[in-house]
Amino acid sequence: MICGRAFSILIALGLLRRSSRRSSSCGEKVYTPVYFSLDMIYSSLPGLPALGEEVSTGRFHMTLGGGPSAALITAARLGVEARLATYIGSDTLGALARSFLVQEPITFHDFGPKDGTALVNVTSVMTFPQKDRSFVSYFAPKRIEETYDSAVYDYLSDSELVIISGSNENVIHHLAANGCKILYDVGWSNDLSLDALIPVLRSVTVFSPNEKEALKMTCTARAEDALKILSQVVKYPIIKLGAKGALLWQDGRAVHIPPAPFMSLDTTGAGDAFLGGVAYGMSQKWSMPQCVRFGNYTGGKATTAIGCLTARSSLEEYQQLEPQMG
Repeated sequence: MICGRAFSILIALGLLRRSSRRSSSCGEKVYTPVYFSLDMIYSSLPGLPALGEEVSTGRFHMTLGGGPSAALITAARLGVEARLATYIGSDTLGALARSFLVQEPITFHDFGPKDGTALVNVTSVMTFPQKDRSFVSYFAPKRIEETYDSAVYDYLSDSELVIISGSNENVIHHLAANGCKILYDVGWSNDLSLDALIPVLRSVTVFSPNEKEALKMTCTARAEDALKILSQVVKYPIIKLGAKGALLWQDGRAVHIPPAPFMSLDTTGAGDAFLGGVAYGMSQKWSMPQCVRFGNYTGGKATTAIGCLTARSSLEEYQQLEPQMG
């Protein structure tokens, strides 16, 4: 643990380890910096309203939002013991987020101030039949820019697996140097660049962009070419292909891992559920192709209901579906 030095963090941190309920040797732990969010999902809208107009739907869902915390909860629901160190705050949105968290099989601690500061983001997700989604987001104006690492590392001192989205080179390098395996995800931005990510990716074990992100950052036109470039930086690059499954780089070539046979209803948070499945597999010491195959199952399962955490994966269902996954 490092002490006496402050580091910049995002909003939430999490830890995974294998539950004592399952036979295993050593446990696995995960640290997860993310912006914490709530999703308000309006489904089956006829279209976007013009200025001054209103559209309505009878289908509305409010859930915990996506990101590494959703990956953490996905793995926890499968029997992995999980701890979440987070910044929620004590305002109304923080209380709402807390009401969802207490229903999950995780332990969490709120390191946020108790002065009513708003820390939770809210995203309104609008879905339309046979069309892509639209989003309107509220980002809390005040952020916790620094915290003393001693408090967080005391809480998460034995991390072995790490899920991170965003950038904090100091934290990532420190955890990697301490033997943590880092699973890194990235969000879309117009200036997405591999050159900018390389200092972080040098310490990463698993990197899982989606196809659009991978092509953008590598300036390539084929996922296989993008994966080859990423393999020069990361031990296990994975490109998520959505309904087509995923590509994994192994033994000097791109290996296609087929998807699970699900009918998709809503793709919100599917990538986070995928990463939760990969993390679960790694906690069980599975091979990386097995981890990605299970990630395809958990990611696909997430698309069968509205919201990223509504549908629940199970090992029993996976075992039944695995023969159909190519």
